[in-house]
Amino acid sequence: MTASRQGRKIVAPVEGSAQWNMAAQLRDVLPIDALTGADREELAAHMVLRRFRDNEVVYHRDDPAAHTFVVFQGLAKSVLPDENGHELLVALYGRGQFFGELALFEDAPRETTVTAVIPTSVFQIPREVGLRVLDRNPQAMRFMFSRLARTIHGLSDLLEGIVFLDVPSRLAKYLVELERVDGAVLTQDDIAAAIASTRVTVNKALADFEKRGLIKVDRRRVRILNEAALRAEIRP
Repeated sequence: MTASRQGRKIVAPVEGSAQWNMAAQLRDVLPIDALTGADREELAAHMVLRRFRDNEVVYHRDDPAAHTFVVFQGLAKSVLPDENGHELLVALYGRGQFFGELALFEDAPRETTVTAVIPTSVFQIPREVGLRVLDRNPQAMRFMFSRLARTIHGLSDLLEGIVFLDVPSRLAKYLVELERVDGAVLTQDDIAAAIASTRVTVNKALADFEKRGLIKVDRRRVRILNEAALRAEIRP
C-alpha cells in the first residue's frame, strides 16, 4: 500500500515491553492471559502502535491484506463503497475489537475500507506473526474463530434488517445496538449508511423519535431516553 493511499498515518515507535504493557490493558476483552511467554514476546517484538486522526483511512478496499488490527483506543468504521460513491457501513470497532482479521485466514485483498471515526490508536500485527501464534495456541485460535462467527452473525443480522424492516424500524434497532459501542459518535450520514438509507430519511425519523421523547439528538451523538419505547418501534 502506498503512503498516499494510507493517509497521514502516525506510527508510534514504542519499545516492545512498553508496547506489550499497553496491550495488556486490554486483557478484559482479549485472551492475553492465555498466551505463553513466547507468544507475548513475539507479538511485542513485531506489533506496531499506529495512530490515526479522525476520518483518516487505515486501509482501502482491495488493498493487500498483510496485517490484522486491534483497537487500543478510539473508534473505527468499516464501509463498503460502491462505484457511485455511496457507502454501506458494515461495522464499528471500539476498544479491544479486531478488524482485518480475515488476513489471518486467507491471502486476499481487503473487502472493505476502514476509517477512523475519531482519533484512534490501533495495534498492527503482521499476518505471519499472528498465524504463528494461532498455530501454537489452540485457545487463541478458538478466540479468533469466535470473533469471526460474531462478525458473520452481525452481517447476517444487517442483511435481515435491510430486507425485512422499514427505515424507522432499522433505525430504532441500530440506535439500540449503537448504545453499546464505546465511543460511538456518528454523523447522520454514517447512520444512514449503516441502515442502507439516506440522510434525509434518517433525519426525518430521528426528528420523529426525538419529538416523541424516545431519543435526544446532539451534533454527533444520539442518546436514548426511552429504550423500551424505542425497541417497540422495531416492527417486522
